[in-house]
Amino acid sequence: MMDPLSILALAAETVQRSEANKSFPACTTRKGQLRDVPLLGPVERSANEIYRSVNLDTLLDLPTLNRFNLTSLIDAGHLWVAVNRWDEPIGFIGGENIGGNFHIVEVSVAHQYQGKGIGKMLMARMMEDVKREGFRATTLMTFRSIPWNGPFYRKLGFMEVDLGEMGYDYLKIWQHEGSMGLDMGQRCLMGRIL
Repeated sequence: MMDPLSILALAAETVQRSEANKSFPACTTRKGQLRDVPLLGPVERSANEIYRSVNLDTLLDLPTLNRFNLTSLIDAGHLWVAVNRWDEPIGFIGGENIGGNFHIVEVSVAHQYQGKGIGKMLMARMMEDVKREGFRATTLMTFRSIPWNGPFYRKLGFMEVDLGEMGYDYLKIWQHEGSMGLDMGQRCLMGRIL
């Protein structure tokens, strides 16, 4: 039989272990590197699993960013990754210059890490860096009403933008998304002044 102090020590250790399991694993952001490229497709695929919850399973069949796109984003200095304590990517964000705006091409956080502030952390890091580069605004195309899309970006200061006022390059992206089978009636262009 254990004495009362040992029982208390064991209980405290159990509570600490339980709390440690609830806390978010160590995570930092850094610029993307070429060695990350083969690991980002699986992160993006995992991130898309959440769309099953809103009956958009077809999104899981769409291609992920390819090696060329990812390498181009890295070469431009426009890919950031969230990494765990072992420096393995668990999320990423990347974009490109469109008419002086930084257009976000992809934001993905692996399914098991969603809802823990990693997307917000990636957005903050990206916005800070691109503002320093001289970009005047950031834009993205997203689902208007899905909670982790439009409403999430609104909380970060994004607003819907009229596609017609943004120019031909944005129209081409819009048309490309439509050609991939996305329901463009649910999509919108959003922007935020930096």
